[in-house]
Amino acid sequence: MERHKVRFFVIAALVLALAAALFAIKNLYTRKPLELAFDAAYYFSEESSKSGAWAYEKSFSGHQYYLYLPPEYREDSDNPEAKLPLIVAFHGSDEKGQAFKYGRIFTDQNFQEKIYPKGAAVLLIFSRINYFTDPHGTGLLIQNVCIKNKCIDKEKIVGYGFSQGAKFAAEMACAEPELFRAVVSGSGFYQMTPKEILRVLPIQFYWANSEDDKGIFEQGMPTGRRVARFCKNSRYVQYKTRHHFYVELKDKSGRKNKDGSDETFMDWLCSVVNK
Repeated sequence: MERHKVRFFVIAALVLALAAALFAIKNLYTRKPLELAFDAAYYFSEESSKSGAWAYEKSFSGHQYYLYLPPEYREDSDNPEAKLPLIVAFHGSDEKGQAFKYGRIFTDQNFQEKIYPKGAAVLLIFSRINYFTDPHGTGLLIQNVCIKNKCIDKEKIVGYGFSQGAKFAAEMACAEPELFRAVVSGSGFYQMTPKEILRVLPIQFYWANSEDDKGIFEQGMPTGRRVARFCKNSRYVQYKTRHHFYVELKDKSGRKNKDGSDETFMDWLCSVVNK
């Protein structure tokens, strides 16, 4: 009789331990909701203007940015029913003059028609110095852009970066894991610690490096492989001779779509914002 009791308690303990482990794993992979934080310095603008499809603002915090909204919402940005995904683009070091080339790949009509039924918003942030710093302050800026434009879905924010901007987007994901649904790193070199990997498990990554990008590849590759292995719906793409590059819509991930065609970065991004 005593032997049966011992066996029962051992089995019960194992079942409880397994249930606890499964609960812990599920919790680690569950994305926490983003609670928007209002801050006057990031909300109000010192300067504002419009340049074609882009609206320019300089906040009192010193941030300068351009925001693209689909035509339907430029005069209806307070419409919460739109639920537009937001792509935040970060340029590379010393690249303020070239920053628009990254934002514009997401404003093309074909992209806008394919990415989401009502299109997507695009936020192009300029670094305050020659490279990006202060993840918390930049996170506050993004949150206050969402507060000002209720047509944006705060649960569908994607960080997209090239070079130092890619490193910064990954750094932001570690510092503010509730902010981004996904992060795209082209020639990025942020080195995540094991603790940071645990923090970003719910975030989806598209990480790409090239072997001939000396110095950058050696730093970025280990993290790219880890996030692809452990973070849900993530990709790591490694090239031989692409040098220092940014991720383009037609780039292939190395995976297949359900119809057997090659999955592109565009396909992956659509899967991110439409789930």
